[in-house]
Amino acid sequence: MQANWLRFVIAGLALLLIGLLMGCSSDEDKLTNPGPRAEVIGLTYDNPVAIKISPSRHWALLLHDSTSSRGPAVQLVDLQRRSVLATRILDYHDAYDIEFLPNDEACVAGAMMGGTGYAVQFLSLPNLVLEARVITATAGGAHGYLAVDSAGGSVYYSHSGGGSSDGVYKISLTTKTLVDADNDGQAPFVFDNGLVSGIFDQPSRMVFDGSTRKLMVANLGDDYISVIDSSVWGHLNRQTPHSFPGLAGTARLSTVGGGVASLRAESMIGAQGKNVFAARNNGAGYLARFGSDYDSVNVGTVTGMPWNYRAFRGVDIQVDPAEPVFSVFLLEKDGADVGIGQYSLNSLRPVVSPFRTRTIPDTSISAFGLDVTSNQLVVGDAHSPRLELITIR
Repeated sequence: MQANWLRFVIAGLALLLIGLLMGCSSDEDKLTNPGPRAEVIGLTYDNPVAIKISPSRHWALLLHDSTSSRGPAVQLVDLQRRSVLATRILDYHDAYDIEFLPNDEACVAGAMMGGTGYAVQFLSLPNLVLEARVITATAGGAHGYLAVDSAGGSVYYSHSGGGSSDGVYKISLTTKTLVDADNDGQAPFVFDNGLVSGIFDQPSRMVFDGSTRKLMVANLGDDYISVIDSSVWGHLNRQTPHSFPGLAGTARLSTVGGGVASLRAESMIGAQGKNVFAARNNGAGYLARFGSDYDSVNVGTVTGMPWNYRAFRGVDIQVDPAEPVFSVFLLEKDGADVGIGQYSLNSLRPVVSPFRTRTIPDTSISAFGLDVTSNQLVVGDAHSPRLELITIR
C-alpha cells in the first residue's frame, strides 16, 4: 500500500516537472531578442544647430546658436571615446555655421554683439581656444555660410547684404586676414555685385570643389548657382565694369530642371565632387545633383516626402560619396514622424526607409552629422544635452 502511494507521488511530481519544463520552453519561444541599445553621448549643452565631423579623427564639432539654453557656443566631441573634449561659450549675438580647418583649427561664422556686424571667429583644437576674429560684413543684411579650400589655405564666407552688397569674403588661413577681391589694397575687400554686376542674388550656402578649384554659391533670390574659379580672385579692377554672366572664370548654373518652374538651393552639401542641393516648390521637395563643370543640374523629386519640417537652421543634408553607401542623407518628415532619409546619389531615389532615433524624440531632433568612416549618423537633441548615434549599415 505504502509502495503504491510512493509510486503515485513520484509519478505526480514527474508530470508536474514535465509541465513546468514545457511551460518554460513555451515562454522562451515567445520571447524575442531586443534590438541593440541606442548609443548615446552625454553633452554639456543642448540644441546643436550644426554638426560637422572630422572622419579621420572621429571628432564632432557642435555649433549652438542663440536658441540654445547657453546661447552661442561650441562643443568638440570625441565620438569614439563617447566624451566631450572641450566647450566654449561664444561672446556673439548669434552663430550660423562652423567648419573644421587644417592644422588643428576651426572657424565659426557669427553676428557680433550690439549689431556691429558679422565676423568669422577662429579657434584652436582640441581645446577650443579663441584665436583671431576677422570682421566681414559691417552693414545689415542676412548672414551666410562657410566653405573651406584646404589646399589653397583659405575659407569663404557668404553674405546677403542686398543689391550691390551681396557678396563673398575670402580669408587667408595663414594670415587670418581678408583677401582683397580686386587687389587694390583698399576696402571693400569683398567679391560683390559692386565688383561684378549680377553675380549674386542673396548668396547663401557654398561648396568648394578642390578638384576644379571652383567655388559654387547658392542664391536664394534666383534660380542659379554662381560658379567662380578661385584664380579670378584678386585679378579684377573695381574701376572697370564687369558683368555676369559672361565674365571669364565665372559661370551661371541654372538650378531649374525636371520640369520644375523654380528651384532655389536652400541647403547644399558636397564631397569629392559629389554635390547635392535640396529645394522646394509648391510644397514638394526636390534633390538635385550638380558639379562645377555641369551644364545643368540633375533633379529628382522626393515623392511624398515633405522633408523640410522646419526652416533650415544648420546643415540638414549630408553626403557620403564612397561605395557602397554612395548616398545623400536628408532630414525629412513623413506623415507625423521625423527621420533621416537615405537617397542614392545616382537616382536620387530612396534607398531604405528613413532612419529613426530610438532615444531622442523625433520632433526633438535639432541637427545631424555623418561620420563617413564609421558609417554613423550623429543626431543632436534640441531639448537635452546628448547625441544619438545611428549605424547606417
